[in-house]
Amino acid sequence: MANKKPKEQHEENNDSSAQETQATDELSQLKEILFGQSNRSFRADLAALEAKVNENFSSLNAHLDNQFSDIRKMIDQQINALSEQLARANDSHSNVQEQLQHTTDKLQSELEIAETTAKNDNDSLEAHVVKELESLDNLFSKRHQELLEKLQQVTSELSESKTDRKTLANLLSTMATNLATDH
Repeated sequence: MANKKPKEQHEENNDSSAQETQATDELSQLKEILFGQSNRSFRADLAALEAKVNENFSSLNAHLDNQFSDIRKMIDQQINALSEQLARANDSHSNVQEQLQHTTDKLQSELEIAETTAKNDNDSLEAHVVKELESLDNLFSKRHQELLEKLQQVTSELSESKTDRKTLANLLSTMATNLATDH
């Protein structure tokens, strides 16, 4: 073949190319005869299966979309319900806090009033006690002075009258008794 000229090689290539094309056509016709009907049936079944899968897939997507939508609605409803519950709890907490603050303010006011009243009562009581003590002190001083004067008088009478000791003892005893009963 190496001795062949290029023109001859070209003709051989053309002949072999034509033979190959013819063989391919024959092979295609043979395939059509043997497998044509089964191949068309297989393709039709495959197309039907593909359509059914697509339909089922679309149906499944629609079903999942509905479920997700339902779940989202349910979550939104529960979130709204919890938000309302939280708002009510906050309102209740605020009301309780306001009531406690009001009660605290009221008790604070009452305590201040009670402290003021107690201080006034204490001051009044102290003034009264001081007044009573002064009165008692004055009375005691007055009685003491009277007793001293009486004792002085009795002493001078005794000195002047030269009363005996027995009379003096009785007199002093009577004075002591009087002093004890005067208090």
